[in-house]
Amino acid sequence: MKMFKVAVLLTCFNRKEKTFACLTQLFQQKLPHEWELSVFVCEDQSSDGTLEMLENDFPEVKVVRGNGQLYWGGGMRAAWNLAQTTGTYDFFLWLNDDTMLFEGALFQLWKEYLQLQHTSILVGACAVPGSEEFSYGGHEEGRLIHPNGCPQPIKFMNGNLVLIPSEIVERIGIISSAYTHYLGDYDYGLRAQKAGFPCILSSKYLASCAPNPVADWANPRLSIVERWRLANHTKGLAMKEFLHYKAVHYGRWMAVKSSLEIIGKVLHPAGYIKFRNRYHSLIHKN
Repeated sequence: MKMFKVAVLLTCFNRKEKTFACLTQLFQQKLPHEWELSVFVCEDQSSDGTLEMLENDFPEVKVVRGNGQLYWGGGMRAAWNLAQTTGTYDFFLWLNDDTMLFEGALFQLWKEYLQLQHTSILVGACAVPGSEEFSYGGHEEGRLIHPNGCPQPIKFMNGNLVLIPSEIVERIGIISSAYTHYLGDYDYGLRAQKAGFPCILSSKYLASCAPNPVADWANPRLSIVERWRLANHTKGLAMKEFLHYKAVHYGRWMAVKSSLEIIGKVLHPAGYIKFRNRYHSLIHKN
């Protein structure tokens, strides 16, 4: 029987309880018989005892320490780089530390991967805890893709639970250093598709993850200074990275258009929305 080496990649920062629960769920999984699992974690200088917890409760996990400013993108790159220095892997599995695997999730993920006709990225759909409500997984333009009992192609993928074969990594590399926190997962999925590798959503929910709120940088109740700060903040819009993403995947003129829209929203959110709605109504009439 052929064995497949799978490197699980996580990053964590000051979420000790969630990280502990996530890893506990991971190590309680019944693994596919063909899998040899190794786990790599970037611990980004947490102050809540996360490092000590990892050392005491999960000694088999290989840990790389960050500088406290890596966020999701930098932390996942650090874990990925560590994995690649330890050996050769057939698959890489992204797992967010706030994502709780359901019983049999990895078995199901592997079963569905083996049924795919082409080398692909397989994304595990995640539900809001305690419900069948979508939280993370796959999207199309302006539309969530809910699991429907069959694997489905998706355009945009969330990085909560993602199985990536090494063939894709050899072709397009790891998560781009252009993205500190957001958009690294979207970018990776789009790059894979451009290289001829589909992104596929699992047939059913394989894990739970509570939605993480994003700072409302265009909130009209905020001052212009605060809106501008959030528009540029890593956990706001991260405007520079957002415009880079737009330019790479939609073209330079779309990036210019997006920059003007951002400025309009920052300067006068309500006025911008009124102008946009009026513009769209005139276009549709014509």
